[in-house]
Amino acid sequence: MKLSSFRKTAIVFAFLSAPFLATVQGALPVEVAEVLDANIKASGGRDRIAAIQSSRLKGTMAIPAIGMNGTTEMVMKAPDKLYVAQEIPGMGKMVQAYDGDTGWANDPMQGFRLLSEGEIASLKQNDNFSDMLAYDEVYSSGEKLPDAMVDGQSAHVVKLVAAATGLEQTCYYSKDTGLLVRMDMLVDMGPMGQLPASMIVKSYHTQDGISFPAAMEMTNAGMNINMTFDSLEINLEIEDSLFAAPQ
Repeated sequence: MKLSSFRKTAIVFAFLSAPFLATVQGALPVEVAEVLDANIKASGGRDRIAAIQSSRLKGTMAIPAIGMNGTTEMVMKAPDKLYVAQEIPGMGKMVQAYDGDTGWANDPMQGFRLLSEGEIASLKQNDNFSDMLAYDEVYSSGEKLPDAMVDGQSAHVVKLVAAATGLEQTCYYSKDTGLLVRMDMLVDMGPMGQLPASMIVKSYHTQDGISFPAAMEMTNAGMNINMTFDSLEINLEIEDSLFAAPQ
C-alpha cells in the first residue's frame, strides 16, 4: 500500500464522530446557538444524550478509486476516553486512542507513536456524545453564514472556531431535520500537517432515540471515502484497557 493511499485513509480518524460536537469556551451568537440547539433536539434531545456514558459505533469503509474496503469502529467512554480503529485487508489495523491522559496511534506504516498536542486536541474535539450539549464551552467563536443547498436540501450554515485547536469548521445543518448534513474543516494529522477535508452525511439511523450517521461520504485531496454505519451500542461495559497505550 502506497503512503499516499495511507494518507487518504488516515483522514477518516478526524471525521468518525464529527456529528457529535467538541470542547472549550466562549459565548456564541444567538442565531448560531439556535441552530446548534435544533441539532441537539434532532439528535435525541438533551436528556437522552446526557445519559450516554459509553458507546460503540461499527461500520464499513470503502475508497472506490483504489478498490480499498475495510471495517471501522469507534468506542467512547465518559468522561474523555476514545478509541478509533480501521482494519483493511492487506494493509492491517490502524488505531488512534486517548485514555484521558495520553494520546497514541499504531498503524502498519508508522508503527506505534504518541500523538502530538494538536492531534490530541483534534481527537478530543469529538470525544463524547454529551460534549455536544456544551457547545458554548466548545467553540471560541461562531458566525451564521447564508443558507446553502446540500444534496438537494436547504441547510443552515455556521462557521465555528474550535478553541482547543483554533481551527475553523463550516457546518451545514438541514433546515428540515436539524441534523448535520455537511462539514468542511482543517484537521491536524500530525506528521502529515493540517489537511483540508469535507464530509457529507447521506443518511441517519436511530437507535434508542439517538440519531447517528448511517452513511457518510468524505473527500480529501480529490479522493472519496465512503462510510456506512449499521451498529450503535449505548451504555455498554467497556474496559479501560482498550484505551491504554500498548506496553
